[in-house]
Amino acid sequence: MQPAIAEEEGPGTRAAGGYTVVGLAEDGAGLNRAVLGLRRLGVGADDLTVVLKRRDPLEPEPFPEGTRYIVVPDDHRGLELSAGFAAVFVVSGLLFAFTAPQIGAILFVFFIALAAILAAGAFVRVGVDPILIDLGVPPEDADLWNSAFERGRVLLFAGTRERGALRGIRQTLLREGADCYVVERLLRPRPVSGAVLHRAGEERRG
Repeated sequence: MQPAIAEEEGPGTRAAGGYTVVGLAEDGAGLNRAVLGLRRLGVGADDLTVVLKRRDPLEPEPFPEGTRYIVVPDDHRGLELSAGFAAVFVVSGLLFAFTAPQIGAILFVFFIALAAILAAGAFVRVGVDPILIDLGVPPEDADLWNSAFERGRVLLFAGTRERGALRGIRQTLLREGADCYVVERLLRPRPVSGAVLHRAGEERRG
């Protein structure tokens, strides 16, 4: 459900911390049009951040020059380490079970439980949750946005200090089929937990 904007937005009105329109957009051509439309609308390169998932976090995106975008790797990073520790705990449990039968059974159950937790955690995708937690997004919104992100949608954060700019930003996103949420403060995502920050066009400058 989209939060309602209480009044007709007038030009020049400001919030102490500004506003952020969060868009949940489908990946693809519509996303590129939405980003281009927001930049043409006057949303600056530092006020717009796209968060998306890619198998190759270094692959450049076709956004307007200077646009901030954060790539969350679409893989199970850390899987090998977690699986390795799980295997060590299983072997240790078996050794204790055979060499110290009196306490071995208890330790065996303990180590097997630890191994199961590590193995399960290795296959859980982190998604965009760490970024949303870093922003201080309320849990109910974070769950909704992370769920959409895991289903293949892309997050856009368009910030402005002008309340009158909200309508144009929302219309630009809605036109491309995005869901919109208005937050009454500025949100500027940072790359955390293995995510990578890029600026569109940096590969050409490099």
